[in-house]
Amino acid sequence: MMRNSQDRLGAPEAPQASPEPAPAMAQQGADFSFVAANDIVELPSNGEFYPEGHALRESPTVEVRQMTAKEEDILLNQSYLKQGVVVEKLLHSLVITKDFNLDDLLIGDKNAILTQVRRSAYGDEYPVEAVCRSCMTKTENTFDLEECVRNKPLTLVEGVERTEKNTFTFIAPKTKAKVEIRFLTGADEKALADKEKKYKKHNVDFSASLETYKMIIVSVNDDPSLVGSYVDNMPLRDAKKLKEVMKEIQPGIEMKGQFVCPSCETEVEMDLPINFRFLWPDL
Repeated sequence: MMRNSQDRLGAPEAPQASPEPAPAMAQQGADFSFVAANDIVELPSNGEFYPEGHALRESPTVEVRQMTAKEEDILLNQSYLKQGVVVEKLLHSLVITKDFNLDDLLIGDKNAILTQVRRSAYGDEYPVEAVCRSCMTKTENTFDLEECVRNKPLTLVEGVERTEKNTFTFIAPKTKAKVEIRFLTGADEKALADKEKKYKKHNVDFSASLETYKMIIVSVNDDPSLVGSYVDNMPLRDAKKLKEVMKEIQPGIEMKGQFVCPSCETEVEMDLPINFRFLWPDL
């Protein structure tokens, strides 16, 4: 969800007309400003999963500027792209609310901010290559984000229990193990990226899925020391259940679009991805 802060900023002053514009260098000291209204992003988590006293627990909203040419340079910076820090640099440039560490953001809350930033910068049209589940035909469809995007709050489902630590437990279907899980943050994402770089530097195989599971899972049968061995030997049914539970309960952004397949005329509903084309639609 998003609110506009135009009423607090006021309308920008119109630049004064000049009969003979001075050269660009001479205008450096001129009082020229164009201030677009900032956006107030309401976090899907509602601040529930931040510790007591945390700024986002007290006020679960984040104020962000709209993107300018400066942020376009960030998106196109080859060094940032190679380092995998484009999103981090973008958020540091745009987030006005400064009373919290951006690494503290839950992944779902961060996606809500990125979604609003993207919509303000490029509009609500989002072209996506879609695949029909009936005939597997690939088509390019343009979706309206205003209709497709909604904040998804915490959603408890049958068989999942919330603990006093703001973690969640469920019984794995194959092993019958009691699995305790948590939501990941930006700091966890950075730790995973750093670990991947370290592994690749030493030519060691890296499994993003397994390492993510090891971060998500807090304990197995109430024992944190069992997490590593459990993940390394986790049956496929248990892994599938873990992904399903995380998808169902985790607060964040839900983007669903519908289209009619031009080949078989099947009406298809799909989850719209937050990927490279989402933030870089013109590339």
